[in-house]
This record gives sequence, structure tokens and C-alpha cells, in this order.
Amino acid sequence: MEIDANTLIFIIIILFIFFSSPDGDGVSSEYEFNQLEILKEHMRMEFNSFTNMSYTDNFRNITGFKLSYQDELDKHGINATYPIDGKNYDNWKTNQQYLMLPDEVRNYIKSDVWNMSPVDNIYPWNISSTVIGNIDLSSNHKFSKIKMPYPQFYEPPYDMNDNTPKTGDNYIEDWSNTSELHNVTFETGELSIKVSHLDDVTNQIDSRKRYMFNSQDDRFKMLILQVDFHDKYEKEKHSINSLAVYDIQRGRILSFSDSAKFHSLFAFPHYLTLTNSDSKDEESKTIYEESKKLITEYWNRSNFVDTITMTDLHNAYDDANNKCEYMMFLQLSPWNEYDRDEMKLIDKELNWPLGRPINISKIPPVTIKSGLMYSPDCGVTLIVNASKGTLYEIKMRTIRIHIMFGIVLFIAQIYLLLRQMQHTNTPSSVNKISVYTFSMINLVDGLLACIYFISASVIPELYLPLIISAFASFILASIFETRYLISVYASQVNEQSVSIRTLLSGNLEDAERLGDRPVIIPDEASISSSLYGRVFFTLFVSAFVVLSSLTWPLHVRKIFEYTSLCVLYSYWVPQIFRNAIKGIQSRSARTRNNNTANRRQNKLPLLWSFVIGTSVIRIFPIIYVFTYSSNVFRHHRDVRFAVLLSLWLAFQITVLYSQDILGARWFLPQHTIPEGYSYFKAITLQYLSEHGDSNSMETHSVDCAICMSEILLNIEDVSETHKVDIYSYMVTPCNHIFHTACLENWMSYKLQCPVCRAPLHPI
Repeated sequence: MEIDANTLIFIIIILFIFFSSPDGDGVSSEYEFNQLEILKEHMRMEFNSFTNMSYTDNFRNITGFKLSYQDELDKHGINATYPIDGKNYDNWKTNQQYLMLPDEVRNYIKSDVWNMSPVDNIYPWNISSTVIGNIDLSSNHKFSKIKMPYPQFYEPPYDMNDNTPKTGDNYIEDWSNTSELHNVTFETGELSIKVSHLDDVTNQIDSRKRYMFNSQDDRFKMLILQVDFHDKYEKEKHSINSLAVYDIQRGRILSFSDSAKFHSLFAFPHYLTLTNSDSKDEESKTIYEESKKLITEYWNRSNFVDTITMTDLHNAYDDANNKCEYMMFLQLSPWNEYDRDEMKLIDKELNWPLGRPINISKIPPVTIKSGLMYSPDCGVTLIVNASKGTLYEIKMRTIRIHIMFGIVLFIAQIYLLLRQMQHTNTPSSVNKISVYTFSMINLVDGLLACIYFISASVIPELYLPLIISAFASFILASIFETRYLISVYASQVNEQSVSIRTLLSGNLEDAERLGDRPVIIPDEASISSSLYGRVFFTLFVSAFVVLSSLTWPLHVRKIFEYTSLCVLYSYWVPQIFRNAIKGIQSRSARTRNNNTANRRQNKLPLLWSFVIGTSVIRIFPIIYVFTYSSNVFRHHRDVRFAVLLSLWLAFQITVLYSQDILGARWFLPQHTIPEGYSYFKAITLQYLSEHGDSNSMETHSVDCAICMSEILLNIEDVSETHKVDIYSYMVTPCNHIFHTACLENWMSYKLQCPVCRAPLHPI
């Protein structure tokens, strides 16, 4: 099938239109345009309300904060319609009369979470990291759930002719009985918090230019938190992406989720003063004013309203319907071993490395001393236990070192493979290599290349080392290993559809007479195109399955991971069977026989340096990942599996070594081994009369079709010819005779008879 240039261009345009998303704000209809405009006006109204608030004012018409916890207690199921009769909007206190938190939760935060004194403690400026720890569901489940509606304009249209979004609020029906995606049901789980600093923003859609906005970065910082928590077996997963404010002087972090029913950006100033009950407290007022200034600067500098897109609207609507809202209160452990000047020096060196006199290895991890997560609409309280995480910049340095070490391993593997290719530089020797052994090795290296390429686009800080690693693994897999596979496959193409017993005997001419083999042998070019297509198809399918497995449940993912590793690390098993098929003699037998041809016929197909080196190089990452609990991949520790896999690989090497010492077929019963074909044998007068010329019977010789010289023969029926060395000539399965040196040189390039082009069995 041929495709002309115009058709190809048309297909590319269609695919581009199909896979591309709308530019700009993503509006694709009049309804969406109206949705976005209403949302922008709604956010402007709420920001104006926020701007006019003081520390002594209560929340008014801000989505998600219209009801307090006491409102729910006083009138269960009350609608959050502003204004609420009898509600005091002109005062503010940090209790459940005004907060969405029950007093019990608020008191716990005050006494057990935000309980560090800011006077004698010093906290790090830079806390970008991924903090890992555990989370417990509080035993107290008596808290009421606050109804949190979302504006109806968030909803999609009911039909294609609908251009006007609805007004009013929409309440999620029967929230308590909805999917488990909403509520937490496990008692104890695992927690991961990825902390990133939000120091600069863009002020236009799709703009790459970023602007600093925080004039108080020595006291407050804005953060982006990606919070993931799940039960031990990952049957129940929860994920939250939220903004947070970090109070550097007190080591406190306050984070709110955000959705269509919870516009939490405007609540940070009030809730940062949670531990202070007196609204006239000067410290509380200072915290309120400074944090309010931070939010205002972020809003103005980011041009918040005009940069809202339809993607933001859809995500907010989906989160409102599928997730609980969460408030997170975290307390960091101080770094009192440093003074403020040293802290600034560390911060500068991590952000702009110039070799300043600091010991990177002794910088402590970011540690969450205590924490709490509370969901007002689901009534869930989660206790965050002590959690730790290495600073992001230090982690990147560590990963960079690991990647560079991996590049060295790739170079070493390329060197070992080149030596192996040199060792098997003839069709006869490469024929003894197992295709499946190198296919498994090639698949692993190809998958690594794909993973490195994908990671390079995801982690820009590691782009250069990841790209180098991807290039090294790609070169190893696609050029050296695949090229070697082509040579191996081409030397064994005659063995397709041939039984194991026939291969053991080496009498391929029997299979030819029975019609088991193809008459036409493909050339190397067709084999290359076919094999390259097969290799890359297998690689892409495998890469898709591996990446998809990351989203599978833990028990399924573990079964897949362990099974795949056991299979892929059985790469010497096919070579063991290939050795048995080719029938390599024991080391002592090879030593006794000094004949050059026999040594070539029986030499080991794999170099021991290649076997040992490859095994060590490929088992080392497994040992690191499964035995080192602080590995950079955050993989779980399983020493038993690492030991068992190492022993399994060592067992394969032991069997290979036993084949070298005892012979490749030592484990096969003698009666199961058919007699193999030998090129070196005496011939009969009858054979000479049938295949020789008129002078052959008198001279007991034939002419070599390669060098055209005379070949003296060892005739069984003529005793005076028995002095002729049978290893001086070779008799092919198709009954043609050549000098040993001539045919060996010929077979170094092609395993076909020079006379009749019949396939030849490798020597």
C-alpha cells in the first residue's frame, strides 16, 4: 500500500486536530463562554469581599465558608444561602461559632500540632521535598458534616441548545452514602506530601514569562502541596492538590483543598491565627495582615481572574463531586543546629550552587513533627504522624549521581557485548547463541531507554543526565544488541519448524527431505526489517503495559512486578537449552583434542567475562532497589526477593559452568540423545563411485570445489588410505567434499554449500 504526499499531509492535519486541545482559555461554545464569564465575575465579587474584610470580620458570601460548625449543630442540614438569619457577620473568634472546625479539633491543633514557640526555634526557608509518613483515622467520628453547595453555573449543559448556565446553588444529594472516593474508611494508611515553592507566577494564559510576587519571603511563603494517602494495600486512594501558606517564623503550614464548592484562597489569613483566641491580640493581627498581603500579591501578580480557563472550571467541578474538602495543619521540626546566617547560606547554595562552605551531606531532612487533616463536609479527622523527606535539591543531586553511575554500567555493558560479538564472529559460532536470551536482555534495555526518555521530559532538572542515559541505553538496545540478534537469527533461520530431536542430532538434511523447512532462505536485509519491526513492536507494547501497571492496585502490581522480574532475569535459561541442543563437549574433551577444527566446533558460545559481567551489572540495580530502604525510587524494601532472585541467577550461571566442565548434555539421559552429524569421517568406495569422477577410484581423491586442488581421502575399504587424517577434509550433509580450511573459511560468511547452496549445519 502506497500513500502519496497529499494523503499523508491530510492524515497529519486530521490527527493534529483530533489530539490537540483548544488554545487560550479552552472555550469551545457559547455556553462555556458564559460559564467562564460568570465564574470570573463570581471570583471578583469574592475577592472584593475578602479585600474589605478585617481580622474582626466574619466570612460573608464566600463559597464554602458561609456556614460554621455551630450553624450545622444549631440547625442540622441548614442551607448555605447568604445571608443566614441571625448570623453575626461583624465579629470573628477562633471557635466553632465562627470556624468550620469543632472546638475539639481546634483545641487539638492548638495543643498537639501548632504548639512550637517561635522565639527560640529556627525553621528552614527552603522546604521543597517529598515527605513520607503515616496517617491515622481519628477514633472520634462524631463530628457533623457541613453542607457545602457549589454554584450551578459550574454544571455542564443538559443539551446542545442550552446557552445560559443556571443560577443558584446545587447540593450533592445523600453525601454520606456516596462512593468510597469521598470518605476515608481505613484506620491506618501511608501518606506522601510533595512540597513545592510557589515563588513566581505567570500573568497570561500560555505565557512562559514568570514574575516574583512575594515581598515577605523571609516570613511567609506560598506552597503547592500534592497530598496522596492510601491504605496499606492501596485499595483506597485519595489525592489532593492544594495551595498552602508556610509561616517561616513559626514553622507552620496551612493548606486547603480547592474546588467548585470550596474557594479556600480567601480563608488563609483567618485560619493562620487559629491558636489565638483573642481577636485583639497584636500577634494575631500581624499574622492576619501579613498573610492577607501575601494572598493579595499572589492574586494581583498572577492576574488570577483573567488566567482562569475551562480546564480549571472542569477540574473544580469534578473535585467538588468526587472528593472531600480538606484543611491541613502541619508543624515542622526546627533546624536549631543552624543560625539564621547559616540558614541563608544553605538556601543560597541549594538554589545557586557555587561551592559555598556548607556540608550538603549533613543537612537534615524536612520533618513534619505533627499534623492534622480535617474534612468539614465529610466529618473526617486524620492524624499525621511524624514524617520526613529529603530536600528536593539534595535529592536531585543524589539521583544525578545514581544516573551517572548507571551510565557507567551501560558503557561497561556495551564493552562486554562488543567482546562477545568478537568472540562469535562467524556464522558457526553465532549459531550457538540463543535468540531468546538476547531478546530478553534487549527488551530490558529498550524499556530503560523509554523510561529515561519519559523521565527527561518530566524532570527538567535532570534532563541532561537522563537524556545521556536514554541515549546510551538506546544505542545498546537498538544498535548493538539488535544487530547481534539479527546475526543470531540469520544463522538459525534454517532451523525453523525443525523438531528438537532433529536439532539435537544436527541432521538438518532429514528435515529438508521431509519438507519441514522453508526452501527459500531469506537474506539478511529482509531478516533485519522483520526483526526490527518485531523488536520495536514488543518494546512499545511492553512499555505501555509497564507504565499502565503504575496505576494498578498494589497486590496486582506486586504480582506483575515480581513475575516480570523472575521471567526477565531468567535470561540464561534459553542459553542452557541452546547449549544442550548444540552438544558442546566437556572442557577435558576439548583439551585432549588439539585439532583446530574440533576446537572451533566445540568452543563455548559465551565468554565467561560476558556472563559474569552482565549478571553483576543487571542484578546490582535490583539489589539496590529491594534492599536499600532510602532508595531514590521510593520502592518498598524486600530483601528476601532480592536474595531469591540473586540465587536464581547464580543457579543459572552454575548450570552454564557445569555445561562447560561436564559437557552441555550432562543432564540429559543418554538414550534421549540421538547421534549427531559429523563433517569429519571416512568414506566408502561406493560413495566415491557415486560422487567422484573417473580418476577418483584410482587416486582415492576428489577436487575441492573452492580451491580446485586435490583432496586425499580416507577410504574405509582401502587400508593404505587410512593414514589420511579425516580432519583434513569435510563431508557436507549434501555429500560434497572440501578441504577443511576452505570450507571453514567459506562457512565463516555463509552456511550454504558452495556447490548446491544447500543449508549447512554449523561446525
